[in-house]
Amino acid sequence: MIPERKLLHISELNRIIHSAIEGAFPDSGVWVIGEVRQFKRHSSGTFYFALRDDSAQVDCAMWRNIAANLAWVPDDGMKVEAFGQPSIYEKTGRYQFIVRKMLPAGQGDRAIAFAMLKKKLEAQGYFDPEHKKPLPAFPFTIGVVTSRTGAALRDIVNVIERRAPWVTVICRNTKVQGDTAPLDIVRAIEDFNEFGEVDLLIVGRGGGSEEDLWCFNDESVAKVIFDSRLPIVSAVGHEVDFSIADFVADLRAPTPSAAAELAVPNRMELVSKIAEFLRYAESILSNKVISFRSRIQEFRHRLEIISPIQRVNEHRRNIDELQTDAQKAISLMFNRRKTELAHLSEKLILLSIDRILDRGFSIVWKNGKIIHSTDNIDVGNILDIQFSKGKAKVDVKETEA
Repeated sequence: MIPERKLLHISELNRIIHSAIEGAFPDSGVWVIGEVRQFKRHSSGTFYFALRDDSAQVDCAMWRNIAANLAWVPDDGMKVEAFGQPSIYEKTGRYQFIVRKMLPAGQGDRAIAFAMLKKKLEAQGYFDPEHKKPLPAFPFTIGVVTSRTGAALRDIVNVIERRAPWVTVICRNTKVQGDTAPLDIVRAIEDFNEFGEVDLLIVGRGGGSEEDLWCFNDESVAKVIFDSRLPIVSAVGHEVDFSIADFVADLRAPTPSAAAELAVPNRMELVSKIAEFLRYAESILSNKVISFRSRIQEFRHRLEIISPIQRVNEHRRNIDELQTDAQKAISLMFNRRKTELAHLSEKLILLSIDRILDRGFSIVWKNGKIIHSTDNIDVGNILDIQFSKGKAKVDVKETEA
């Protein structure tokens, strides 16, 4: 039986088919694997190509905003893994696969994709040292971007509790494996930057296969790490594992435990350094005290030199010395004069009248005056004569010149 006719426009038919195709798959999309054929880069920047396997083929498109961020360019014959959503171009009714992400398939192809993305980001300056932000010396709050149930978080918390128990750890539960992990990592880092109440971030996970760790080689993850205002320590896998996130981050740690050790100081080392600083400060202060004491003594000596009391005391000492010298000089002069006087006294004694008279001389007086010459006397004058013993009066009978 033929159903009642309900006429549909071609656009309506294509719209229904479009909805049916997209509704048959998860909203997030699906991964497919195939070989690239008929690859073409349109002038608009969009990639058009086909993916095929041994028995089928599907037309694909990668819009220019996605293609511009691809670290490599596919070529015909290359086997790739593509992530996207089946769709239909309603205008032509052509079924196609819209690719949102693409990786070279297989172990070797992953290495190629890794190298090409690394080269691209390096050329854009993502790895330049001048863009690396220093880690705070004494963080108080650390954000961790990892799975809450993974061993990485336990290792980080254990190390921080041992080394720096004052630090608060905030974990943003994040997918760190699988197709949707890159988007969740990006959102977690953006959430912490918007939150702004942490000093630095540790981003990573424990060990795993290359596929497990591949989400940390995503270009969107690299970009959000590069744009982060908060310093980021990358801690992906084991020591031998290197990811694009490691190269972009401000500091790469070989393991999550090592990231915790690099992020916080060791309290025992801090105690030792503080004790060392105290000893150094004590030594410096002791030397300063000794130096200041020496300078005070020097200033005191200078003050004593220029002090008026000191000068008065010096003048007093000078006066005492001058007085002593004067007394010595006077005493010496007195003794000298005393000796001279004694000599003179002896001479005077020798020259005295008594001594002269004792030697037989006599003194002739006339009217109380000593007569030195006969010119002063006349015949008949009465003269007084003094001898050593006794006196006499004489009458001048005769004179002789």
